Amino acid sequence: MRKSSIPSSNLTLQDYSEFAIFAACFRLAHQYRKALALWQLPGTQQRHLIIDSSENLLRGKIDLEEARSGFVFAPFNNPKGSESLLIEASIQITSDPLQVLVHQELNADRSFIDDLEMELQGGSKATPVFRLPKTAHHSTQAAYETMVEQALDDIAQHKYLKVVPATTLEIDLELEFSCLDTFDQLCKHYPNAFKSIVSIPQQGTWIGASPEPIIEVDRHRKFFTAALAGTQAYHQKVPIPEVAWRQKEIEEQALVSRYIINCFKKIRLREFEEVGPRTVVAGNLLHLKTTYQVDMEATNFPQLGTVMLDLLHPTSAVCGMPQLPAKKFIEEHEGFDRQYFSGYLGPLNMEEETHLFVNLRCLRLNQGSATLFAGAGVTADSNPHKEWIETQLKFDTLLAVIQPKA
Repeated sequence: MRKSSIPSSNLTLQDYSEFAIFAACFRLAHQYRKALALWQLPGTQQRHLIIDSSENLLRGKIDLEEARSGFVFAPFNNPKGSESLLIEASIQITSDPLQVLVHQELNADRSFIDDLEMELQGGSKATPVFRLPKTAHHSTQAAYETMVEQALDDIAQHKYLKVVPATTLEIDLELEFSCLDTFDQLCKHYPNAFKSIVSIPQQGTWIGASPEPIIEVDRHRKFFTAALAGTQAYHQKVPIPEVAWRQKEIEEQALVSRYIINCFKKIRLREFEEVGPRTVVAGNLLHLKTTYQVDMEATNFPQLGTVMLDLLHPTSAVCGMPQLPAKKFIEEHEGFDRQYFSGYLGPLNMEEETHLFVNLRCLRLNQGSATLFAGAGVTADSNPHKEWIETQLKFDTLLAVIQPKA
């Protein structure tokens, strides 16, 4: 990975709050129709915002090891990585401490600094974003449970071992809804999740708090991925070591772990560290998690991130196993386009590290409303009603910090 040399701006920041600076960036990105990404990594306090000043985003397969610094945004349906978007870090804002950085080699216009100063002096708190038309699709409990019953029939006929059907929830939003306020609440409520806002002219605006990494590579050339599956409600009075899991969740998580190990086998990688499964807290939910680590230098595998991303997506945790028949079921029965739900997103080659997460616990902003997405893993031991309940628990991750219109 390489990091560009970035000249610092002369903008004086101490007179302005982090919120004011981020809000001004949202207004400028919306005014000039530029893509923006804001995020906070799990277990950290620093927030990052970038704006891509180019006319068109880079679209297509991304070489993780060679690409320039930016933010990856990829949909669920992404054959050979062809639909991946890269928001390059033309303008970069970081908090704690606050800095405004301009990548002149990425065609960033230094006049942005003047525009930012003018926006800050104006004192507006508005955070306009790109929105899509309200969806015409409406998911129902009956339709979802019928879909799960069909999946169980297919599993009984050995068409696949697992499939992850999803559903949606449409909520009306108050006129004063602020995505930046929502992001702030997500950061406070879910410190161990990956919090993000992505706003792109043609793709709209997505907000989420994902618990699931798909690919991470740190500055020491260590590769990480994780198997996260199995879900139950989190009750604070029950100590984590005493949490009990049903056979259904244990088997579901084992399938995801097996999927990752099979990907390692495909590339003849035998030197990896496996830890878990362990019970982890993700907001109002508990999951089973197994982590995998590979020393890329010791294994002489510098392209491991790109290779594994191609193999893993869409993972068993969001699609099913085997992948192709499970994906076919989803396409034929869900009744809506997942778009970027259960795709992947995250910073690429930022500060010599890459952190890509599955786009879960997310919503898409529409005109006056939001569409929330959630899925549940169906195996031979599944119960249609319990899978529906699981999707509702997952919706609560976002509903807990959003005030929908009554």
